[in-house]
Amino acid sequence: MIPDINLLPPITKKSNRSLVVGWLIGLVTLLLLALFIWMYFDARNQVIELQVQEEMLMTQQDQLQQEYDTLISQNKGSLEDSIAFVERVSYNVSPLIDATQNLLQEHTYLRSYAFSDTSLQVTVDFETMTAVSSYVEALENSPYFTDVQVGAISNFEVAPSELQKEENRFGEVPRYSVNLTIAIDMLYIALGGVEE
Repeated sequence: MIPDINLLPPITKKSNRSLVVGWLIGLVTLLLLALFIWMYFDARNQVIELQVQEEMLMTQQDQLQQEYDTLISQNKGSLEDSIAFVERVSYNVSPLIDATQNLLQEHTYLRSYAFSDTSLQVTVDFETMTAVSSYVEALENSPYFTDVQVGAISNFEVAPSELQKEENRFGEVPRYSVNLTIAIDMLYIALGGVEE
């Protein structure tokens, strides 16, 4: 009998399971590596965009700061200048309000008024256009005022209602709302409202 001597190592079949696991681990590793590379480049692009925005905002802030400094330096004034301005512009408004109200005719209503440096803006409701012209003439003859300018004139219903019958609506006459700009006689006011 011839002895069976095999000097070669025994050949065993590799299992497919270990090969599949190896491929899966390699694939997952490659996917994670691709994900990290994509996240890196995306973050780098965002950083670049944010740096550009930061530079633009810094430039805008510098421009606004320069404008602010310019406005502050232009509007600086001494306390004496402020006092002189207030003394020059301030005046007693009570006689002006009284004058505008005392000159109103019956069924005429002063709705609003606003003062500026040298003029008075009023809104008055009138019944007729004749009342408007009479009031303007009375204001021009007042010693408190030098000029009267008629602005917008609009008409409105006294009590607009959807429930009113048509025949009753024609019996009502609309009122007129008039905006007037009245120039104040500053010399007369400065003298205390006393005629020379």
